[in-house]
Amino acid sequence: MPVHGPLFDELFSEILRIPVVDVHNHLNPEALAPRSIDDIVFYHYIVTELASSGMPWEELEGSRGVERLQRALRYIRRIRNTSTYWCLMGSLRDLYGFEGSYIDEKSWRLVAELVEKAVGDEARALRILRERVPVKKSILTIQPLEPLPKYDPQLFTGALRMDSLVPGMTPDSLRRLEEVTGVEVRDPDGLAEALQHLVKKFEGHVVAITFSIQPDDDFYGLAAPHSSVAPYIEALRRGRWIGVTGRRLLNSFAFEELVRIAGEKGLVVQMMLGVKRPLPGASPPDYALVVYRPEQVVNLGLLLARHPETRFDIIIADPLLNHQVSVIAKNYPNSYLSGYWWFSMYPEYISTYLRTRLQMLPYTKIHGFFSDAYVADWVYGKALLAKRELAHTLAVLVEKGYLDKGLALEIAEALLHRNAEELYRL
Repeated sequence: MPVHGPLFDELFSEILRIPVVDVHNHLNPEALAPRSIDDIVFYHYIVTELASSGMPWEELEGSRGVERLQRALRYIRRIRNTSTYWCLMGSLRDLYGFEGSYIDEKSWRLVAELVEKAVGDEARALRILRERVPVKKSILTIQPLEPLPKYDPQLFTGALRMDSLVPGMTPDSLRRLEEVTGVEVRDPDGLAEALQHLVKKFEGHVVAITFSIQPDDDFYGLAAPHSSVAPYIEALRRGRWIGVTGRRLLNSFAFEELVRIAGEKGLVVQMMLGVKRPLPGASPPDYALVVYRPEQVVNLGLLLARHPETRFDIIIADPLLNHQVSVIAKNYPNSYLSGYWWFSMYPEYISTYLRTRLQMLPYTKIHGFFSDAYVADWVYGKALLAKRELAHTLAVLVEKGYLDKGLALEIAEALLHRNAEELYRL
């Protein structure tokens, strides 16, 4: 099938108008607009590509704003082929009126001037989300040990990102947990009570609890008993080393408690899989690679079987996991699949994920978008890419006779917002 054609054009035109639910992002609801050109041109996906192209880290980190852009020009030439750069140019074209083909020696000043006019313009940023993407609901990443940001509940809700506690609990984060909840944690019962109070503190503000699971983590396949955890809680409290076994058991206990709480409160558990970080020598600022182990899939199945009433939304960065998690979602009614995380946010993998999932699963189990963005402009750029690939994938399935056009558009609506609205009870 040709890349473009009347069917693709028709589907893409319709899909561009469909609103989205953004189930994972890093937006600050109090600062949605760029604070400088760095927030637009030097989004971390782009920075990693510039570092990979040969731009010295000292140059990337040693300057900001226009000076940084000038230093980056010779390296920006080398990433004009990447999909992230395509998203950037789409945003500059559609949101700023930039008519050039590239950011180069002739155009960088104009780009800087255009972005400068948008710096701090929160009304403009809201218009991008509400009208240009458009976004029906945006699920913010909320840090559980930090104050809740001010946000518009008509547009935003939250997901509690538990990295600082699971798998990253330290003596400092344990003390902070006690401060935030007012519960002294000296034993497993105290930890369970503190976690209960922590989630309750955000009740009405969050619809999910999020865990980023490293490839070598296996704690979520366990269900550590109280007795095995007690000595490690006391040791951690005293700042002592608890070793690999202690950390594994402590993470297992805390994780199980949080999953149980999520099930009781009707919250979704987001599981982010497939990334190992930080890894020395990998391109900054990400210092990350995609990795998975087969044991992860078995552990995931055990977890889903232990908590059949809890709903899990699985997010992956490693394409090698795509078929495995699709089979998981086919076998376990309480599992769902969302988007294209990080190193999967490229046309090849977006279309592969969509084809595999649409061929294997009820379409109500698939969510077709999240932005992973830090400012409103990048929500637009990512949505443009995701919607384009969704249109391509659906056009191919219609051309091959697997779908008709009406069903294709019904699926697009479901993947972009209806499924997430139902799963997250928005």
